[in-house]
Amino acid sequence: MLLNKIESLLAKINEPIAWIGERVGGVLLAVMTTIVLMQVFYRYLLGAPLNWTDELSCYLMIYMTYLCMPLIYLRDKNIAMTFIVEKIQGKRISHLLMFFVHILALMIITVWIYFGWQFFLKGNVMANSLPFRMYYVYIIPPVLFAITLLAVIQKIVSELNHFIHYQEN
Repeated sequence: MLLNKIESLLAKINEPIAWIGERVGGVLLAVMTTIVLMQVFYRYLLGAPLNWTDELSCYLMIYMTYLCMPLIYLRDKNIAMTFIVEKIQGKRISHLLMFFVHILALMIITVWIYFGWQFFLKGNVMANSLPFRMYYVYIIPPVLFAITLLAVIQKIVSELNHFIHYQEN
């Protein structure tokens, strides 16, 4: 019961975060597409390429990617090799395996947050063609991966709960 309550609490936190990330990520994708199309128009039709569109598109993609991480993790849409999991799916051991996979993800993301934060601290440089400091780009991975940790913890709790309370079909 305690694990159910923890999972429910984390879901109440993670679902709105994932919903917002999905919406904002979608808007950023639309903006990025518009900027790229604008660059094509200016470069090939007007013969006057804009010097800032490529850089801004890259930054928007970084934001979009990290904003969608909690949603991707919660819905199991990240890239995965699932041949082992598929062989044991529906068995109790699958929940134990996924528990350890999520623990591994937690450790990797924690390392990513640490080094991302160290990189952020060195971001006192100007962007190449845009008038802002790179802090605004470098802060995104550690902050949004820290938020993604909540989704990872929810998955850990869920798999542990399913392993402990496994019901044979």
